[in-house]
Amino acid sequence: MFQDFAKRKFRDYISMLEFPAGRITFERLWNSAIPPFILSFLENYIPKHNIPIDKKEFEDLLNKAIVFNINYIIKPKNTLLKFLFGELETRPVSFIHNRLKYFQFYGYYITQIEEFILVNSLEFVTVTQIEHLLNEVNRNIYEELSAKRSQAHRMNLVKLLYYFFHDLGDNNPINIKLPKKILSAFFADKGYTEIKKKIDGFFSDEIFIQEAIELMDPENKRLPKEDSGTGVSDEEIKRIVSKAKTELINKERADKEIEKILKADEAQQEDIPEINIRLIREQEAKMPEADKNRLIIDDDIYSNDLLFASQFNDITPPALITDEEKRKRLIDDLFCESSYRKKIIKKIFNKDESEFNSSVNSLLDKKGWDEAVIFIEDLFKNKKVNFYSEAAVKFVDIFQSHFNKDEPYNGKSKAV
Repeated sequence: MFQDFAKRKFRDYISMLEFPAGRITFERLWNSAIPPFILSFLENYIPKHNIPIDKKEFEDLLNKAIVFNINYIIKPKNTLLKFLFGELETRPVSFIHNRLKYFQFYGYYITQIEEFILVNSLEFVTVTQIEHLLNEVNRNIYEELSAKRSQAHRMNLVKLLYYFFHDLGDNNPINIKLPKKILSAFFADKGYTEIKKKIDGFFSDEIFIQEAIELMDPENKRLPKEDSGTGVSDEEIKRIVSKAKTELINKERADKEIEKILKADEAQQEDIPEINIRLIREQEAKMPEADKNRLIIDDDIYSNDLLFASQFNDITPPALITDEEKRKRLIDDLFCESSYRKKIIKKIFNKDESEFNSSVNSLLDKKGWDEAVIFIEDLFKNKKVNFYSEAAVKFVDIFQSHFNKDEPYNGKSKAV
């Protein structure tokens, strides 16, 4: 899905340009109809603006710009942290400032990072500090969404996402809808687990913007607090964020960001008009099966940062990490949902985290799923685990997905 979308955007942008003698200058780029968020990436990525570049070099760079923005629109927090830090724990402030110039959207993140650095007069900044800051921004946004008169805020939060992908499928300026997996990845990135659950459980694979706004009406007023471990107090983070706590996602900011996406001759809808969702859903139910499924949803969407991992490794210089650190990161990746991790440790390993780590490491040493499944069977039998319990099923799913991730999906699932 995203590969096709990226290719189509690539063709659209290339068609806006001319390459005399197979080269292009930045002057031609600036005077073209290329969107500002693409131009910003090009401007910051290549320092020598007075030297023309070959068409092939430009095409590689344009592709990176498109991939970068697709990732950032869907998973802003994750993309920010990866792009700013890569595999490193610490970066000089000068490096962070230069990298922030690439980001054209979600200004509420960028502003808070810059404010945090300024207020604390930092020379170096850690990934943990910035991650904690972004989490605090997300918590403040969540509180805004929880307010009684926050329907406009909910609209502003997802409006950018919908407009960016308005031509992903069968959309038009009034009936804007998105695959629910895009929305799920977006809310997971923000840590809004309750909203994500509603999205994942929605009956349709595509969600209209009005439906998304309804699904964002949260049951809980607050997200759970996490221990920061940043070396910066919670009070300090709160003090910085509180300056912009009200209307972090206000209409003016959202509209300015959408203007960077729309062409100059395209007008943004002032308000998304109400449409008869029930009638549209009834019409969809009567459509032939082939028509209903014309938008193919990639089952692996962002399961492993698909686009970022495959095309963006050269942006941030890699850092050497030990095998032990690699293994720890892999385990954290596999058990990224803390609620499931806790449940698995409690139900399968009798609250013994060291035994959990030992068993998981042994499993990861197996050469394939066939070996792993034998280990899991023995483990469950020895510990008298109910094979069909929620924790057991999740544990099996995690490792089955891990060992079979490189195998083509054939519609069949192996069971323990």
